[in-house]
Amino acid sequence: MKRLFSFEHFILLGFVIALFILGMVGLASYWSTTRFIETSWLGLRNAEVLIPLQSIATTVQRAESAQRGYLLTGSEQLRRRNEQALVDLAREVAKLRTAAAHDPVLAQRADEIDRLVAACNAAQLQVLRAYQTDGPEQARALLLQDTGRTQTAALETAIAQVVDQLRDQLLRDAAASRADGEQVMRYFFVALGLVMLLLLSLSTLVLGEMLRRQRATKALADSEAKLQTLVDTAVDAFIVIDERGNIESYNRAAEAMFGYAAAEVIGRNVSMLMPSPYREEHDKYLERYLRTGERRVIGIGREVYGQRSDGSVFPIDLAVAEFRVGGRRRFSGIIRDISERKQAEARQAQLVQDLAAANEELSSFAYVASHDLKAPLRAIAALADWISTDYADKFDEDGKEQMRLLIGRVHRMDQLIDGILQYSRVGRVREESVPVALNALLREIVDLLAPPAEISVEIGPMPTVVVEPTRIQQVFQNLLSNAIRYMDKPQGRIEVGAQRVGNDWRFHVRDNGPGIEARHQERIFALFQTLQPRDRTESTGIGLSLVKKIVELYGGRVWLESTPGEGSTFYFTLPQSRVIAAVQDKHATEQ
Repeated sequence: MKRLFSFEHFILLGFVIALFILGMVGLASYWSTTRFIETSWLGLRNAEVLIPLQSIATTVQRAESAQRGYLLTGSEQLRRRNEQALVDLAREVAKLRTAAAHDPVLAQRADEIDRLVAACNAAQLQVLRAYQTDGPEQARALLLQDTGRTQTAALETAIAQVVDQLRDQLLRDAAASRADGEQVMRYFFVALGLVMLLLLSLSTLVLGEMLRRQRATKALADSEAKLQTLVDTAVDAFIVIDERGNIESYNRAAEAMFGYAAAEVIGRNVSMLMPSPYREEHDKYLERYLRTGERRVIGIGREVYGQRSDGSVFPIDLAVAEFRVGGRRRFSGIIRDISERKQAEARQAQLVQDLAAANEELSSFAYVASHDLKAPLRAIAALADWISTDYADKFDEDGKEQMRLLIGRVHRMDQLIDGILQYSRVGRVREESVPVALNALLREIVDLLAPPAEISVEIGPMPTVVVEPTRIQQVFQNLLSNAIRYMDKPQGRIEVGAQRVGNDWRFHVRDNGPGIEARHQERIFALFQTLQPRDRTESTGIGLSLVKKIVELYGGRVWLESTPGEGSTFYFTLPQSRVIAAVQDKHATEQ
């Protein structure tokens, strides 16, 4: 099943996820940091409010102390201190108003403190004027009446409330800042954990992929080494060229075949290995193929000619295949030197021609010899018959036996000449193959042979075959005539049958005659071979060799199974393709 995502896609996706997580953490950190900075800024501004508040409280007390000291002692230095304290108080109030301007509530409190400070200052000025106009007694009387004490107490209370409020706010801001900082750290560590987990997973994938690719690279290197070894040790030349026809690979067999070392041809055009006109046509053919896809050699193969480094031209068998490496076309060629094959084909053609001429001469010789021999044989046979008839009373018993032998030899010679002619015609003189019903043919053969009454011939169900009628008749006639001729039992029995065996039909002729020893069973199919002496049985020794030649001509085979004293069975086969109507007997087919 094809993978939807490649390894590179998974790695890219992992980095995208990591960047997304870091981006989200960055946003969360930015938000938390912004809040932290804002809270810290507010805390800092609030802390800036505390300083003038504390200074105001201190300055009020200093002004009161200087005033009281001046009223008690009349010291001008204490009066100046009081005046300076009032100036400092005004400055600190201004600072307070500036520091509290960022917060409307604090600004309102600053206004209130400003009013209270003004009231305190007014009370002190009232006492000072009474001292200056009415005298010390009047001023001390005002002090005893707690003039300005109420305003001072109210100011201290207001300052204390603001200070308490600011401290509470600072505590809250500090807690919020600490919470924001902790949240930022949580985000950071969670993100760090996720990114580390993701990077660990990616690292595991990368390491696994690296190991897999290392193994694949090693396997590829081993495969390339094996392939290179096979290419280098190949018997045939192997050449690889690029789209421009330049040689990229050139094995040792090519070096031996063309006579060029690999260093001499790598990078050069392959046409240097071709004679004219192939050399001039090669680049044009390659360019036309790349442009149109028209094939003449690629993927087809053909016989062309190569040229060695010494300039000699020799025939080659060229097979070219196209493949791609990195999206670029390459062409591999397997080249075989067929010089020896061409020479062998030339010799074979000459031998075939010589054999055809010899066969023609042999056929002519057989025909002429038979024609020339038949005429004197007929004369000899006629003369022998005339002498044995007209001079029968002149011969004694030995003379009559000699004349009988003479006539028998003449007849055997005539049969031998007929057998040689029949044997020479098999495979050379062809008839039209037609359907032959073997049951009818065998009945005709048996009638023609006319076996003696003590010999019975049983013919089982036989198929219809497509063969030359004369040839199949010669096969069965020779097998049946041999069974009849050599029968040695008082009650002879001959059986003819057929059955389907695999893709063939097997035929048999079985008898209960004398049988044939195993050492003779192959020899009897040779030409002119007989097992009985010529004087006892008139036989040419051609019949079984004729049977073998005809059966093998039809793609079958013939053999013998025999037990001496019990009989013989001759088998032969014909391909199923020659049978068009099988026998109907249910026992005729053998699985």
